[in-house]
Amino acid sequence: MLFLKKSLHIGTVLPEGTMFTRVGMPKSDSSVSIPLKSKYFGIILSHFKIPHNSVKAKRVADTLHSCDKPSDKEEPHMCFSSRGAMERFSTKVLGVVRVRQTVTRIYGHETPSSRYTVVRITPLSTNMVPCHPMDFPYEVFYCHRPKEVQSFRVQLKDKKNGMPLVTTTAMCHMNTSDWDKQYFEMLGRSAW
Repeated sequence: MLFLKKSLHIGTVLPEGTMFTRVGMPKSDSSVSIPLKSKYFGIILSHFKIPHNSVKAKRVADTLHSCDKPSDKEEPHMCFSSRGAMERFSTKVLGVVRVRQTVTRIYGHETPSSRYTVVRITPLSTNMVPCHPMDFPYEVFYCHRPKEVQSFRVQLKDKKNGMPLVTTTAMCHMNTSDWDKQYFEMLGRSAW
């Protein structure tokens, strides 16, 4: 979900349809050793029995395209299907011995009609490696070390009954000068 930093404040109501869980996303299968590279697109579709011209196939292609981009020293990035590999990457690019994970926690059950209100915002370290879940037949994350970010722990409550529902991390990229224009187009459609 994309948002503007000025929209992140106590009392903000997230757009209808905002969901944090990815229901049905299978964990990585250690018996599958197909590299996350576009040149293996056809093999991946065949292995998971995904029709070539389907929406699912386009999502797989988009994920592989993101994973194929060469990493650079300014903002190293990589795709992973193993949480251990994500941790090793994070410790290396952060230059630390151990990392602390912050993960989204969902309390209760959410539906597409769930509405959330921001109730608490706590600043976190700027020394972070965000790992984004990607659309793929199994669990794949795109991890990167952004140059200039501010991160926050955000607590959300159910707008209807006031019960705490979600604790998540929000990251604000402070320098977007090299971003692809598609992100700004998406932001224009979904800014809250």
